[in-house]
Amino acid sequence: MSHTKDFQQHLVEQFHHYSTQELVILNNELVRSNWGSSKTAFRNALLSTLSNRGIDLSAIIHSLDGFTQIQRIAVRLEANKLVPLD
Repeated sequence: MSHTKDFQQHLVEQFHHYSTQELVILNNELVRSNWGSSKTAFRNALLSTLSNRGIDLSAIIHSLDGFTQIQRIAVRLEANKLVPLD
C-alpha cells in the first residue's frame, strides 16, 4: 500500500510541471485506455494536481452518503472547470 502512495506522490510532483491543458489531454487519454493496476494511482495524482491548481472537478467527482465517485469520462477545460465532452 505504501508503494502506491509513494508512486502517487511522485506523479503529483511530476504533474506540477505540466500545463493544465496537458493534464486535461492526459486525463482523456487515460480514461480511453485500458491500463493495469497503476491506473488508479496515476489518475488520482493527475486529478489531485488539477485540483491543486484550482480547477473545478465537480462535473466528474460526486460525493453522496460518504462515498466519492469519480467518473471515467473525457473532459475539456472551460472557464477553469472540467466539463464532460459530448
